[in-house]
Amino acid sequence: MNLRKGLLFFLTLVIFSNIAQAEKDIQINFMTEVQGFKLLDIAKDTATISKLKELNAQLYVGITDFSEDRITALKIFKKNGISCHAWLLLPKGEHYWPNAYNGSQVLDRFNKFDNWSKRNNLKWQSLTLSLSPYSTDSRIVDNGPISVSKVVLKRLISGSVQHNGELNYVRLRSVATQAGYKIFSIISPYQIDAKEVNVDTWKQISGTFDMLNDQEILSIFNYYQEDTPHTIAQIKAYQAGINQIIIGSANAKKPLSKEENNRVLNWDELSKYITIARQYDKNIIIYGLEGAIESQLLNKLSLHIVDSKLPNLKLAEEDILRERENTQILFTILAHPGWITFGLFFMGITFCIALLRTLKLLF
Repeated sequence: MNLRKGLLFFLTLVIFSNIAQAEKDIQINFMTEVQGFKLLDIAKDTATISKLKELNAQLYVGITDFSEDRITALKIFKKNGISCHAWLLLPKGEHYWPNAYNGSQVLDRFNKFDNWSKRNNLKWQSLTLSLSPYSTDSRIVDNGPISVSKVVLKRLISGSVQHNGELNYVRLRSVATQAGYKIFSIISPYQIDAKEVNVDTWKQISGTFDMLNDQEILSIFNYYQEDTPHTIAQIKAYQAGINQIIIGSANAKKPLSKEENNRVLNWDELSKYITIARQYDKNIIIYGLEGAIESQLLNKLSLHIVDSKLPNLKLAEEDILRERENTQILFTILAHPGWITFGLFFMGITFCIALLRTLKLLF
């Protein structure tokens, strides 16, 4: 009888330990860049506030205006113990996201933001910057491969814009740190690949930059990959050394675009990302708090979350590994534009000689 009771007690412990593991805490935060009046609507929704508090969620609030509505919303969040990060953004006419070209505008924007925050007694967990390529690059890509090649070669050879841009961000880092802000940088997998092979190729091509920071946030938007297994494989490949990962958008539209988001986060997909993040002890950020509210994702996250069964990742991991290797090889080659120019020149001379010899044979 005692043996039977002991066995039963042991099995009970095993079951409960598995449940506890399956429901291990994970920090789930949200990003939003809605205008002030929309942010106030969210803040006034008591059900939303209650769910955010239950999750102990933090908000990355895009500073798109300095309105009274935004001030009121932020004070409601503070009153309810919801911590906010200042996601520094520019007006759309100044390219919205920071890059090497608009460093002086970002510095000016920070000074206005800091004065506004101090006047209204607003406290922030961090100053967060999205390191984004030039906003005009999509138009260059639309003009075809020749246009892209010209721009890439020019940027690789001339580093003046990159140098001046990085100087502005050194100044920003200095003044922000003196003002008491922690600096968080949102980075892409390409930036990690460039760092691994110790080249500045991606920074020069895209106009992004390195900035000393207190924490890096990895941006892996699910719609950049073809399916859930590839997104999970990408998370696994790039998660080392990262604490937080942006895993996708709950909004129906892509950021700064009227283009439809064809992979809006759904519960089945999100639960798999939570499972893989939990396995690596990572926190996740969901872009689009407003979308998460509308789609009921926030409501579901407020319930107990258990691990989901992950799909077979073998082929997806092989694809991501191959993609990383090719990217790093390409970055290494492009890091030597002088040799590229010489190679193209040599190929051109060889082609001309071959053409002349062919013409002699013909005529």
